[in-house]
Amino acid sequence: MLKVNAVLQVLKDGSFLIGAAIGSGSTAMAAERGKADFLIALNAGRLRSMGVPSIACMLPIFDAAALTENFAKEEVLPQSRLPVLLGVNVWGGRLDLEQKALAVKQAGFAGAVNFPSCMHYPHTMQRILANAGRGIEQEVAQLKAIQDTGLTSMFYCATRMQARLAADVGLDMVCLNLGWNVGGAQGHRQRETIEEVAVAVVEIGRLIKRISPKTRFLLEGGPIETADDLRRLLRLAPIDGYVGGSTFERMPLEVSVADQVDRFRHAGQRRDILDNEAARLVSWARSFGFVGHAKAHLNFLARLKTLALTQGPVLLLAEAGLETLPSLKALGSHSGAAPSMVLIDLAGEDLPTRARSILFGSNESNVKRRPALEAGDGNLVVIFWPERLPAGTQRRLARAFRDGVFQISGSRRPIPMARRVVLISHATDLDAAGLDPSLISVLRGWSLRIPPVRERIDDLLLLLQHKSTERFGEAITREHFSADAIQLLTEHLWPGNETEIHTVLGQLLEFWEATSRGQRIRRADVLPLLSGPKPPPKIATEKDRIADALWRHGFNRGRTAQALGMSRKTLYNKIQKYGLVR
Repeated sequence: MLKVNAVLQVLKDGSFLIGAAIGSGSTAMAAERGKADFLIALNAGRLRSMGVPSIACMLPIFDAAALTENFAKEEVLPQSRLPVLLGVNVWGGRLDLEQKALAVKQAGFAGAVNFPSCMHYPHTMQRILANAGRGIEQEVAQLKAIQDTGLTSMFYCATRMQARLAADVGLDMVCLNLGWNVGGAQGHRQRETIEEVAVAVVEIGRLIKRISPKTRFLLEGGPIETADDLRRLLRLAPIDGYVGGSTFERMPLEVSVADQVDRFRHAGQRRDILDNEAARLVSWARSFGFVGHAKAHLNFLARLKTLALTQGPVLLLAEAGLETLPSLKALGSHSGAAPSMVLIDLAGEDLPTRARSILFGSNESNVKRRPALEAGDGNLVVIFWPERLPAGTQRRLARAFRDGVFQISGSRRPIPMARRVVLISHATDLDAAGLDPSLISVLRGWSLRIPPVRERIDDLLLLLQHKSTERFGEAITREHFSADAIQLLTEHLWPGNETEIHTVLGQLLEFWEATSRGQRIRRADVLPLLSGPKPPPKIATEKDRIADALWRHGFNRGRTAQALGMSRKTLYNKIQKYGLVR
């Protein structure tokens, strides 16, 4: 009886109640350490522990009574000093309310709760069960019989009418079940907002207190996913407590176990030991700004180092969003000095037509220009979008690459090629670069493809850490992410490559600054950043406006109707129409 007295005392002292709907002894012990007031042993909790969604509790896959009683007696009661309420139903072969009440008491439970309940069924099914003597009314009667033995009871309800049945007989606790929880890997899509839910909570709470002032009113499920969600709702609607099922058991487990396993895997992961040649290659590349040692990246660096030791022209193939400056620094480093560059960006509309005189110079009387290919300041000539060069200019450039000399327009004097030329294309290979066949021919064997981020995903976390430090002065490391967030990041294809990483990092740092820095970045925080442009703001519907007006005017229907410019009757009809009162 000590556990019974404990829960009855908590009910009387008026403190905010926390109940944990669970499915295992280990969860029971954890909930006790978290200072829950009471435990609820449910078949849904057991199924969650098996990795099955809570909604499966309504399927004919187990005997709900036997399943619940077995784990509750064997695991929960022996493992916890907290009061335990047993989930009971009225669907068995023989319904004897008094006998069931005595059995619950003799087993050592502090009371009971109606679960699984026909409240989860559609109204048609509820009526059929009620006509058969196995509906909500019998669930209330069963709990009343249990409460009459000196135990306590909690009644799950989903509507105003169901809540009235419990309040009429003075049950100790009524818990408005807002539906299966959103959130987590197996959660449902959110159908109602906190503000919409608050309307029903206020209405049903007022009804219960008016009929049975001593009955404690609690909530569970629906859009309440986090403690912050509960705080938001408490600012809108007064309640006496909260019951957590998936929010206490499934969702924390999904995150904490995944994070812990990920930490251990990362800690115990055998680090790739680079051989001497690879280590020297990574060290050489670091001076130009390269980061990482994924296989595709090492292959690229080896090829880049080979070309850096030569003087021939190079076609650099770089998808949109990839950085090219480190590669240009390496290709211009053969002299040992820091490279300087002459940049020709053909993205400008009129530049392609002027490109010939920029590259080869001009001695014509009206236009005199020193050629970019001649010796001077800068040892690299970099041409962006080379496919935009006129065909004649491309052929002349191919001849200069092949012969090693060129002529200024209007002159016959050959001039040696004194600068290395690097052409940068967004194409995936040489033949797709859109260049003149003569230029393709001379560049074959002299093209170099920078691996996109998706091909060196093993370097992603290194890139995130390096770029966050370099660009923002803040190092975002693996430890800042939950395991599911890392999984999402590594499964993403990064079509925007390093530019996309930069954008995501900026948004993550903004989020990080707005929250406590001890908070891990979760999958839900990362997902919107990888989903493309943000959707347009949601246009408030009439339902949204009514819900908003109700809680802003303290759920006073007269003031709400006046603010909305409608009669009380019209407001009442719309509240019924949109299901704002259950």
